[in-house]
Amino acid sequence: MKRILLLGAAFGYMVLLIEAIRAAVAWWRGELAQPGWGDISLIAVLPVLAWIWWRYISPFGRDCPKCALPPDDGQGRNGTPPTCQP
Repeated sequence: MKRILLLGAAFGYMVLLIEAIRAAVAWWRGELAQPGWGDISLIAVLPVLAWIWWRYISPFGRDCPKCALPPDDGQGRNGTPPTCQP
């Protein structure tokens, strides 16, 4: 049951994000001559939706050890200290 609710919430979030992007692009291009309350609210909530995507869904914002660079131990490729070339 929890998985179905999570899937439904994720689907609703993605639909809301896509509609907000669509409304923002239409507003940017001047296609919204008289934006309604729905368009205005979608444009207003777009930064929050983008932050949620960046922080929790995107691989760039998460603290995922698979996505991070390996730790730098100060050694070069062959176990020798790296050399700086001017």
